[in-house]
Amino acid sequence: MSCNSSHKDDLNTNSITTSRIKLFEETEDQIKKFREDSQKYWDKNDSENALKYSDSIKQLIIKSYISSYEFKTMRNIKYKTKNRNKPLFLQVTASWCAPCKFEISSLNKIAEKYSDKVDFVLLFWDNQKELKTFANSYNENIHLVPSERKEKEPTTINISGFKHITGYPTNYLISKDNQIINYSTGAAAPMTYVDETGTKHSISKDQANKENFNRLESEIKELLKKSETKK
Repeated sequence: MSCNSSHKDDLNTNSITTSRIKLFEETEDQIKKFREDSQKYWDKNDSENALKYSDSIKQLIIKSYISSYEFKTMRNIKYKTKNRNKPLFLQVTASWCAPCKFEISSLNKIAEKYSDKVDFVLLFWDNQKELKTFANSYNENIHLVPSERKEKEPTTINISGFKHITGYPTNYLISKDNQIINYSTGAAAPMTYVDETGTKHSISKDQANKENFNRLESEIKELLKKSETKK
C-alpha cells in the first residue's frame, strides 16, 4: 500500500565511464509520462495494465545514478551523498501517509540492526516544525530531513535538488558509488478489504509488522550484497 540541468562533475562515479551514466534526475519526464498513461487504465478499472507502468517506472529508475546532494537533518547535520563510506537506504515519506506511519516500528528495528553497515536517511514532505512533533518516533540512527518548501503536488518533494514524484513511502537503495540498485514503493498496514470477487480479507497488525520487517531486511541484504560485488 502506498500514498500515492545534470551535475555529472559532482557525481561520485569512481572508475565509471561518464558516457554510460544514466542520471536519476533525467528520468522525471518519462516517469510523468508513465504515470499519466497508468492513470488512464486506473480510470478504466484496468489494474493489470495500470500496474505494468509501475514496473516500467521501477526499471527506468534502477541502475541510474544520483548526483551529489547535501541534506540538512533535524539535528543540523549536513549529510552528503558524495564520498560515503556506506551504502544508503533513502526513503521518501510523509506524516499523513498511514502505511508510512505504521512502518516506523519495523524501520527502527532495521536501522538498529544495520546502521553500522548502511546509512539510513528519510526525506520528509513535512517541514521542520511539523517533523519536530514526531521526530522522536524514529531510531536515533536514522537521519531525518525535512522539506524546506512544499511542492504543489502532495506526492512530490524537492529537497536540495533531489526531486521525487512517485508517492510515499518509496525506498531508494543506493550503492556507495551512488547507483540506485533497487527501488520500491508502499508498505503494509493493518486493514480489511473486499477483493474484486467479493472475498473479504484482513491483515492484522502482527502480519503487517512482520511483512514490513521482512521486506525491509530483504532490501538491506540485497543492498549490501550488490554493494559488495561492485567493489
